Amino acid sequence: MSFLLDVGLAFMFASPIFVSNAIPTIFGGGYPVDFYKNFIDGKRILGNHKTIRGLLAGILFGFVASIVVWYTVGDLFQQLYGLMGFKYPIWIGLVMGWGCNFGDMFGSFIKRRLNIVSGGKFPVFDQTGYMIFGLLWSWPVFKFIPWQFLVTLLVISPLLHILANLLAYAVKAKDVWW
Repeated sequence: MSFLLDVGLAFMFASPIFVSNAIPTIFGGGYPVDFYKNFIDGKRILGNHKTIRGLLAGILFGFVASIVVWYTVGDLFQQLYGLMGFKYPIWIGLVMGWGCNFGDMFGSFIKRRLNIVSGGKFPVFDQTGYMIFGLLWSWPVFKFIPWQFLVTLLVISPLLHILANLLAYAVKAKDVWW
């Protein structure tokens, strides 16, 4: 198998995670997931940027992305990695989307505890947390994820995240470039 095929399939595999991470920026807003509640330390649990509408939209669009992946390359995953027990279920985007958004909310929770304002920088976690949690949530479903996918996603995803944020900032979809 070629390197480029592995990289391409890794991105197809994780497209529900990428989509789930991006969509709340577009469709977010509304009532916050933490219901404006404070944690025991007196600080907001998550903050105003983590909203119910953004969470649900992220999970839903992650599901839509997994349907597209399943129809376009699901058979290819089975052909190339099926002997190792790898199958790509059509509904996996729901799991990946929930994991991705949980990771993003977990990052916000940690930020509040560290006195980092909502929307403030949290290097490394901002660029990788969503991917790590999206993969962790899907791990029990797959039981096996090709190592090429993991390396590709954990090395290239942070760079892609920075580029996507720069683009979102340029088109005024985000207030900050990070």
